[in-house]
Amino acid sequence: HTSIAASVDASLFEVAVLIDELRHDDVELRKNSIQSLGTIATALGEERTREELLPFLQEIIDDDDEVLIALAEQLRNGVSWVGGPAHAHSLTGPLEELCNVEEISVRESATSALTSLAEQMSTEQISRHFCALITRLASHDWFTSRISVCSLFAAALPKVRDNKQDDLLKTYFRLCGDDTPMVRRQAANVLGSVADVLEDDVHMEELLQAFEKLSRDEQDSVRILAIKNCIALGKLKSTPEWQARIIPVMKACAEDKSWRVRYMMADHVKQLCDVFQSKAATAVVPLYLRLLSDQEVEVRMIAAARIAVAAAVNPTKEFLETLMPAMEKLTMPREHSQHVRASLAGSVLSLTPIFGAKLTVDYLVNIFLYLIRDDTPEVRLKLIGTLGELSSVVGIDVLSKSLLPSIKELGTDRQWRVRLAVIECMPVLAEYLGEAEFTKELSHLFVQWLVDPVFSVRDAAAGNFRRLSKVLGQAWSEANILPQLQALLTNKNYLYRISAMLCAGTLAEVVNAAFLEKHLVPIAVKMSDDPVPNVRFNVAKVIQSVLKAPQGVSAVRESLMPSLRRLIGDTDPDVKFFAQRALAEAGLS
Repeated sequence: HTSIAASVDASLFEVAVLIDELRHDDVELRKNSIQSLGTIATALGEERTREELLPFLQEIIDDDDEVLIALAEQLRNGVSWVGGPAHAHSLTGPLEELCNVEEISVRESATSALTSLAEQMSTEQISRHFCALITRLASHDWFTSRISVCSLFAAALPKVRDNKQDDLLKTYFRLCGDDTPMVRRQAANVLGSVADVLEDDVHMEELLQAFEKLSRDEQDSVRILAIKNCIALGKLKSTPEWQARIIPVMKACAEDKSWRVRYMMADHVKQLCDVFQSKAATAVVPLYLRLLSDQEVEVRMIAAARIAVAAAVNPTKEFLETLMPAMEKLTMPREHSQHVRASLAGSVLSLTPIFGAKLTVDYLVNIFLYLIRDDTPEVRLKLIGTLGELSSVVGIDVLSKSLLPSIKELGTDRQWRVRLAVIECMPVLAEYLGEAEFTKELSHLFVQWLVDPVFSVRDAAAGNFRRLSKVLGQAWSEANILPQLQALLTNKNYLYRISAMLCAGTLAEVVNAAFLEKHLVPIAVKMSDDPVPNVRFNVAKVIQSVLKAPQGVSAVRESLMPSLRRLIGDTDPDVKFFAQRALAEAGLS
């Protein structure tokens, strides 16, 4: 094509270059030019933009997807280019072409832009131009056009009069029965938004019939949206007659032959309970309970994850007694899928605040004990991650008698991730058990974690001491942590000496100046002469932590500076680096 820029006045040269770039071979240049459409339109003026630029854009639709998405976004904001809302309909031409393309992200950008433009159009513009566009797209041979048009009904319906509204709804209902499943799926997907803008009871009756028909569609990809539509329609009215039309569809979804449809029912049980509050206990929850023993693993998994939602509807002893057999079936040995057991483990303890301390002790602790002995690390991990919820409900005596033996066992579990998860729970347990009971029952594990073969566990154990010092106080740290550190300082294995340094570094962040000077500074000075470079550079890190602590400055200048200077002169480059960084961060270099 011939260059426009070569034959224009100098004042329009930059705009002409942008127009040339719209047809350039380089994608980035075309995209850049599309993003500068505002500049081109301003230079051309409103009339030429409507009569020349927009028809030209319609001709270059066969382009890269990201260019077309950028075009849709630009046209969405183009009302000012064409002379304001009175001419907003002129922007729909290129967007209509974009609704026909194969790439879904382009079509979604185009329909979103059209919806935005419809908000700025008058009733007359919608009736004359937008409805005609909907009719053209809905009767297009390409199914992509018919998919796109489904998203436009909700924008047009509130802005047209009765006869036009009837025509639009006839078109929509025709699409609900389209031969192509993907079109029916999109019609089902927008049913809720169409219902939101309808007010006439006659139209609502027709919509309910379409909803019921789509919920019985032969394709599960269409039926899968029925639950979403149950929720959307249920929100519109709460009359018994209205709900009586929707609840049978929900029941059919819970018993559907496709597991994907049943999955949607289990996944949305909270929203269904919220929408059908008066019927939740009698209609929604019984359907959900059946899904806990569904034949498909995926359905049981999501049902187990939503167990607290169903329980909150009826937090009684009678309901818990109904729920218990279903939960017991989801533990070993009856439940073979570790993913289902892990899902239950992640949600079972969220039942404790719902049912309270007594029912938790009488019923739920047994499920906890089943799961905590599970063969699969993932199950044990999920359960440990929710221990805080249990600790906050049951008393210390129950924690000590029933649960602590299992927790202690997990602290030495063969899987390092389980040991790590137990370490993360320590501050919560310390808070609820109290200093004496916690120290007596669990302090022996600290030494084991500090000499664990896995670094992540040793590192977490060191970090854990900082949080325990905050919960139990500095005196507890002095009595229980320091003796363990002192023993590690002389250990022959340098990895354990590093563990001691990691602990010292984390403690420096929370203890007072006296503790620093009496305990941590001497440790750092002593270990700065360690023969292993890895230990020495961890000493430099400890010194850095002490320097950063607001209470540590005076102790540092007198006691630590000689050691730090010595580390700066170290022959090992890593030791030297960390020592220099410690000095620089303290502002003493």
